[in-house]
Amino acid sequence: MKNLMMPVLIIAPLTVGALWLLTGGKSETAAALTGPKTVGMQFIAPMDCSDPLACVVQNHVDMKAGPGISDPACGGRTYDEHQGVDFRILDLPTMLRGVPVLATADGEVIGIRDGEYDGAWLAKGREAIGDRDCGNGIALKHADGYVTQLCHLRRGSVTVKQGDMVEQGQQIASVGMSGRAEFPHVHVSIRKDDARIDPFTGRSIGGEAACGTDEGSLWAGTVPDHWQPDAGPFIFKSGFTSAPVTMAIIERAPADPAADAPALVFYARAVALKKGDIEKIELTGPEGFEPMGSIGEPLDRDKAQIMRFVGRPANGKPLPAGEYHGRYQIERNGEPVLDISRYYVIE
Repeated sequence: MKNLMMPVLIIAPLTVGALWLLTGGKSETAAALTGPKTVGMQFIAPMDCSDPLACVVQNHVDMKAGPGISDPACGGRTYDEHQGVDFRILDLPTMLRGVPVLATADGEVIGIRDGEYDGAWLAKGREAIGDRDCGNGIALKHADGYVTQLCHLRRGSVTVKQGDMVEQGQQIASVGMSGRAEFPHVHVSIRKDDARIDPFTGRSIGGEAACGTDEGSLWAGTVPDHWQPDAGPFIFKSGFTSAPVTMAIIERAPADPAADAPALVFYARAVALKKGDIEKIELTGPEGFEPMGSIGEPLDRDKAQIMRFVGRPANGKPLPAGEYHGRYQIERNGEPVLDISRYYVIE
């Protein structure tokens, strides 16, 4: 990093999703695909994901059989053996306010699990979740041999029982962070006659020439641009706080800084970066506050998510009163693809 005034932390874990099999709690092992072609069953997202500032697709299915990864567009928006699609919400406070999980299509409830604690994986890892990677989940049987499975639901939120008939769009649970999950999201997987299917292309996962080809979207209506495997980057939370941050802190609600804060920090978290992207972050303020910033090296690989912060300790003195400006940018191939500014006033 260049001109680094305060340690800048980068954390870029792939999201961790899981697939809950009905026979037990086993772990899951080209261009934007927006054409009008659709086939057979039509599914909706397991939550309202119309606003890219509130919901994004964090990871797609891994279309590649065996080692290595390939998302439906032959890119890196996945991880090895990921067999579903992760719809992610902003943070834990959003989860605690309640985000409905919806039935993806009409069908019958053929399996449920509830009672698993949210955040157990981060707290204690495998010891806490055992083989229940899906956490709290619901399996739905639909027409034409289709089955969907929804994972990582919030503890105590499941509103259906086995044998119930549900309608597409009906609330059946709430978004959570149970099972093998590092942040609040819903993992949705689709099977047809026991074959795993990518809903963006209609192709079997791990089949020949699986990525970059399209047999027909399984999504109802037009697929939003920000769901696409080649979409992004997106800013997915930024702001000011009073101390260096971690990804876990950003997932919660960092405290706003005051005049007597020990430091002033600007942070930004972004989703869906590509190999070669360059990040820039800077913080400026009123008279008496020395500007600072940093420029990252080109990323060595695709990043599902990444976080940076920049700031300055107060050194026992009140922070200067006035307006502070934080700016975060991403350049791709020499052109800006993301440029956000945030402002904060200390009185």
